[in-house]
Amino acid sequence: MAEVGRGKPPKHTQFKKGQSGNPGGKTAEQVAIERRNADTAMRIREKLLAAAEAKLANLTDDAALEFIEAGMLKLIKDAEDRGLGSPTQSVSVKMDVGTALDALDDD
Repeated sequence: MAEVGRGKPPKHTQFKKGQSGNPGGKTAEQVAIERRNADTAMRIREKLLAAAEAKLANLTDDAALEFIEAGMLKLIKDAEDRGLGSPTQSVSVKMDVGTALDALDDD
């Protein structure tokens, strides 16, 4: 009987010759489509961030807060996280900007 142990799995669990290790996995075409979509999303994100930065450079702090919506903040945060290689975590927050600013003034 063949030895079984670390680095020597039982024969019946080993990959068969000519068989993929993940036969139900993504096709090469699916992977290529995902990569193209990721590249497109990156180019769009870069343009949006550059446009937002240019717009914000000419605004006062109050006007900037009115200009930026939650969706834009999420876009900026997601872009920063991807650039830093941070894992993503979704958090849903709904808040009126005026209420948030009032809370800051109370401190």
